[in-house]
Amino acid sequence: MIKTPLLKIITIVCLLTGAIMGVLALIPFLSFGVLTLLMFIIAPFVIIYFKNLNLIKDIEIDQGIFYGGISGFIAFIGFSITFFPLAFIIDIIFKTQTFLWVSIVSKSFLFLSGIIIFTAMLSALLNMFTGFLTAYVYQYFKK
Repeated sequence: MIKTPLLKIITIVCLLTGAIMGVLALIPFLSFGVLTLLMFIIAPFVIIYFKNLNLIKDIEIDQGIFYGGISGFIAFIGFSITFFPLAFIIDIIFKTQTFLWVSIVSKSFLFLSGIIIFTAMLSALLNMFTGFLTAYVYQYFKK
């Protein structure tokens, strides 16, 4: 059974984690690694973190999939809220080639929001899989 207060806490933790990753992704040599972590590792991080805090007692596979999807989607939204405006500001101030694509994409708000939603759904899908694997490993070692 999924509890509403736990879902609110997961949302806040994922938004903060995504925002921190959005700031870290502004460092050019870290950006690919941070994006990879964001796409795959958020769900196991959330499940293990809340399992260590005893907020999740016994995790079922369907709960792992649900937590993975929610955490992946929300974390990418938090990432986008911090990364895109900061990258756009850096591109305006310094005129660097690193974030040139952000200024090109930012011309159309509708296009940018579509890309963000699509990529957030992709992040949710990949984190659903890693959430499934995390819950499966917990189920396997519980027996």
